[in-house]
Amino acid sequence: MGYTEQLLGTNEKILISTRRHAFTLFLEMFKELVILAVLTAGWIAVREWPESPGFFPYIFGGMAALALLSMTADIIRWHNETFLVTNNRVLHVSGVFSKRVLDSSLIKINDVVLQQSWLGRIFGYGTIKILTASDEVINTLDRISGPIAFKKAMLNAKADLEPSAGIQASSTQLLEELAQLKSRNMITEEEYQEKRKEILKRM
Repeated sequence: MGYTEQLLGTNEKILISTRRHAFTLFLEMFKELVILAVLTAGWIAVREWPESPGFFPYIFGGMAALALLSMTADIIRWHNETFLVTNNRVLHVSGVFSKRVLDSSLIKINDVVLQQSWLGRIFGYGTIKILTASDEVINTLDRISGPIAFKKAMLNAKADLEPSAGIQASSTQLLEELAQLKSRNMITEEEYQEKRKEILKRM
């Protein structure tokens, strides 16, 4: 069982999963790619220079190894950051050894803002901002792949969840009122238990 599956509650299932777009990974590795290109050119130049010190190739090789390690770390971090929509919440999971999980309950989401640049529309990435009733941004899903499908899944799951949440709240209120009637001796114990069973069946 993977780490994200361990986070799921009873009867909770993943509806859609995505990562940051590969374009963001390329941007993070661009500096290392430039360094590798410069080091490669320098290594070739040193080999063609007869009077160059013999330790120069080792210096270039060491610096190239460090750049490759940095690129590998970028890839591992990118691979371990996921964004998920379940039938109850939105999850943002990041971290390799130490994990960070940010939950956004679908019920508490008031609005969803999707931002796509012209490059984002061409390559299929965008940023989603999840807002609460006070218009406060509680989660930013930066440059994720397939943002439109992700937003649709999130809003559809929220719409499916809200009716059942309303029934749950209504049933809870009825149970409280029923308990008050019993405490005031306005109904018998048998009537209380019978009505309670009826309400619980509807939940």
